[in-house]
Amino acid sequence: MPRAHCFSCAAILTFGLILGAPGSLQRAWVPLGARQVDLRSDHDVLRASGEGRFKRIRLVVEGGDLEMFDARITFGDGSTFAPVARFYFKGKSRSHVMILPGAARVIRWIDFYYRSLPAGRRGKATVRLYGRR
Repeated sequence: MPRAHCFSCAAILTFGLILGAPGSLQRAWVPLGARQVDLRSDHDVLRASGEGRFKRIRLVVEGGDLEMFDARITFGDGSTFAPVARFYFKGKSRSHVMILPGAARVIRWIDFYYRSLPAGRRGKATVRLYGRR
């Protein structure tokens, strides 16, 4: 899988990159939801549909290139986590792994802002959320 770019010191400490995980590791990821985004928009909410508590999440973008920023994760107890990061998703798909702070938690939704690459591009992309216990 091609390499993604992350431009923040905090993000470098918080996020790791999956570069072709072996099959057994790949199966450990639980699909939590997906959202088709319109590349002409700049904001969406991806509601998690999976059950259980998770320590890590991963975002995968398919079908379009985009820059994602100002993401906020809302947990089952109403608390939030807003990583300081900017991600560039380009190509067939890119995956970022985020280690959530504290104990494993229920994830309710991710609120995120983005823009298409190149700017002004039209179409749709799909953002998928996966969790790992």
